[in-house]
Amino acid sequence: MPNMLFASQRSALADARQDRRVKPAMRVKSITGTTISQCLLQAKIELGSDAVILSKRTVRKGGFFGLGAKNMIEVTFGVTDDTAQSDANAGYIQKLETQIATLSTSVQALIDSSGKRKGNDYPPVGAVEPDGMTGDLVSRRGRGKAAEAPSDPYAGLSRQLLEADIAAPLVRQLISEIPPGLTTATATSELRTLLSQKLLIANRVEIQPGGKLRVLAFVGTTGVGKTTTIAKLAAQYSLVERRKVGVITMDTQRIAAAQQLQTYGDILRVPVKIAHDKSEMVTQLSEFARQGMELVLLDTAGRSPNDMLPLSETADLFDGVGVVQKFLAVPATLSPRDMDNVVGRFYNTLAPDALILTKLDEATDSACFGKLLTMQAKYGIPLAYVTTGQKVPDDIAFPDSHAIAARILSTAIL
Repeated sequence: MPNMLFASQRSALADARQDRRVKPAMRVKSITGTTISQCLLQAKIELGSDAVILSKRTVRKGGFFGLGAKNMIEVTFGVTDDTAQSDANAGYIQKLETQIATLSTSVQALIDSSGKRKGNDYPPVGAVEPDGMTGDLVSRRGRGKAAEAPSDPYAGLSRQLLEADIAAPLVRQLISEIPPGLTTATATSELRTLLSQKLLIANRVEIQPGGKLRVLAFVGTTGVGKTTTIAKLAAQYSLVERRKVGVITMDTQRIAAAQQLQTYGDILRVPVKIAHDKSEMVTQLSEFARQGMELVLLDTAGRSPNDMLPLSETADLFDGVGVVQKFLAVPATLSPRDMDNVVGRFYNTLAPDALILTKLDEATDSACFGKLLTMQAKYGIPLAYVTTGQKVPDDIAFPDSHAIAARILSTAIL
């Protein structure tokens, strides 16, 4: 009898895997525009709201040595055929129901046979004894799973969110906000819209001519990409927006960090100053204000989230120096636990105004955005920029909540 059970299980598993390989028909279309938002809008018009991003590439045109060039974005979208998807789902569910019934019969037969051989009088599967415990190991496990995992009308979407490294409590909250009784395609569309609404996107830093000097400080761990990010933003504001930009670096601990920024400053014709302590930083800020600078980008030394004294020293830099907008740079490659540790420690000590998700090109999948969504739900810090490489000034972008939501739902289920 055990052999009969195991053979049935193997057959069911093989059939289920075969069914999961059946893919619904998909229409694919590539759209080119100046921004991803423009591409998304055109895709919505031509393909409908259920279209998802399959791939994206950037083409740069014009410029001098890569500076001032314009980006054109080509995005490839795909949309599934709802009718094919519904038929495939119906057939798959019907086959699973048949397989489950067969397995239940085999399990009951195995228990009955074992009880007769040993002379025991086992209660039926799922029967409950007076003390509240089920009468056999199989039913105990079944009741435990039922108690821990209540029925989920959108189990597939829940699993996809979990695979995207979104915390389980947040997954349950998101799924609970989807109206019941929807088809898979409609529920996916509703979830994509919901994700885009939950994502927190920071307002762009607007520089008003003749306004007060804006100071942006960049904090984070060592090697996260703060210095390169500052060079990219300096190029954006000085070359594209034609603003008067200055840079101050306080990263005097890392070898050649100041020289790296100085080199970028020479190329971009942006003045770069070095400050060894708070007093020198205040002096440099006053000098930049006197020179009519509109924006100052402040680079700080990398700090470990587990060493509270250096973190406190960084926090002290901003006390009494006016309004300073702080950006916390976080690498996309961190594990969920490490990302929570970094964001939590910097949040409690420095109270950053926005996040920068760096090293997106080094992340293996889109789960980094799931971790980001979890961090935002916990700490309420909006996302200001994402960086996708080392090229200056190319590899930085302002985030799009709709594109990020589509990326989260494109995470493969393993």
